[in-house]
Amino acid sequence: MFPNFDQELKELAAESIGWLPLENGAYLHVSSEGKEDRVVITGLPDAGLDGENVLLLV
Repeated sequence: MFPNFDQELKELAAESIGWLPLENGAYLHVSSEGKEDRVVITGLPDAGLDGENVLLLV
């Protein structure tokens, strides 16, 4: 029915919890608590990663 429906849901979820869109399919969350030299890369937006610097690829 909607070919990109799952991807659009992930993108909306990421933006709704304050993650910054970098480009199509890539979002960044920079935490004030996260270590400067560490970035967690994930495929699922998760508010539980609040204390980490996170790169989301969808």
